[in-house]
Amino acid sequence: MSIRWRWALSLGLVAAVAVGLTTWAATLSAAQQLRGAVNADLREEAAHLHEEAAHLHEEAGEFADVSGSAGDDTGAHDDWGPHGDWESMLVAPDTFLQVFDRDGAIVLRTGPEDVTFPVEPADLAVADRGGSAIRDVRVDDVPYRMLTGRLRDPPPEIPSAAGFQIARDMSRVNANVAGFTRRMLPIGIVGILLVGLTGWVLASRAVRPITDLTDAAEQIAATERLEAGVELDRSAPGEIGRLAAAFASMLSSLSASRQEQQRLVSDAGHEFRTPITALKTNLETLLRQDRSLSGSQRLAIAEAALTQSDQLGALATELVDLATDVHHHDEELTEIDLGELAADVAQRFRGVDHKAVVVSGEGAVPRGRRSQLERALGNLVDNAVKWSAARVEISVEGGTVVVIDDGPGIPEGDIPYIFRRFYRSRQARGTPGSGLGLAIVEHLVAAHGGTVFARNHPDGGAVIGFSLPVER
Repeated sequence: MSIRWRWALSLGLVAAVAVGLTTWAATLSAAQQLRGAVNADLREEAAHLHEEAAHLHEEAGEFADVSGSAGDDTGAHDDWGPHGDWESMLVAPDTFLQVFDRDGAIVLRTGPEDVTFPVEPADLAVADRGGSAIRDVRVDDVPYRMLTGRLRDPPPEIPSAAGFQIARDMSRVNANVAGFTRRMLPIGIVGILLVGLTGWVLASRAVRPITDLTDAAEQIAATERLEAGVELDRSAPGEIGRLAAAFASMLSSLSASRQEQQRLVSDAGHEFRTPITALKTNLETLLRQDRSLSGSQRLAIAEAALTQSDQLGALATELVDLATDVHHHDEELTEIDLGELAADVAQRFRGVDHKAVVVSGEGAVPRGRRSQLERALGNLVDNAVKWSAARVEISVEGGTVVVIDDGPGIPEGDIPYIFRRFYRSRQARGTPGSGLGLAIVEHLVAAHGGTVFARNHPDGGAVIGFSLPVER
């Protein structure tokens, strides 16, 4: 399952839980409010019943006094019959009234229709001690909300009346709650679908850079072309945007590295061709004209072949060094005293070809890989010794190391190119070397975040060096 569908389903599930809880809470709140309103109506009916019962009780007493004095007992209080004025005491037309005695027997029942409500011991207890109690009852599968209370002023014709029950049919209330729930259900479903759709859209936008990365990786794997027109959205927010930018940067670096490797192989093939051709020519000469050559000629050809073999070996070694990815060298970064490094390199070259190598200045202590920086400085000194007349100076100042010779200097037109691989000026083409020494210097210095430079000294000679970043 894709990420976008997982997000959509997850958000839909969260929305379903949230909508379900909201619907349940809203339905419960609505039901409680409606039941509260019914309870209030029942209490209002009970209070009205007490008031009317007390009023009728007083009227009955007054009537008894008058009839006793006049000798008239014609039954003027016939309204106290089984229904009579009791029906007028009920405010709501759908309210049921039931009166019972201390034994729980029904002595009066009125309402829209005859319905008998259960009289339980709890109801008798309320009629005995006073107060009221409200509960739900079900009669003939019809739900009712019923209030039980004590009848404080029973009428004369039913002196045994002890309590009353007022009930309200809850069918309509329950129907309203059920209707509210039914109306909330489609609204909740629509809300869940909208949240799920929104999650799917947001997930699609969020994972679009990842999809682009996947497509790019698959395209590169299929075509093996790092520059195959891959377009990545680096404007995505947060970690996804950083991932897209890092992937694009990685592709750019890999593409540049591949191009450099291809150029290196091409240049190396060109540089190998000349010594190999010369070596092959010399060996063929020895084989074909062995009898016609003098001993000195055979020796000269063998020495030339040996020199060309040495050149091939040195060229191969430098190619391996140049092709090695120094960014992933096993040597750890350490603090390096450039002054001490210059002194060690000078000691190694001191006395070569009877030339002096001196060190001046005071260096900083940057972090780097000592063997690589020693190799870079050694190549500079080796190049300077090759062209120097008598003296080579290594000047150190902060993070900058400069090698100065007293040779003929560098032709101005060659200065921009001397750090290129296999580049050799006209005056250097007749001297030993592969044209990779200074290229290796630039490669190693760049790996340490530094830069290389070259110029001519005002008093003659070449000035070639590098600068490394130094933490302050």
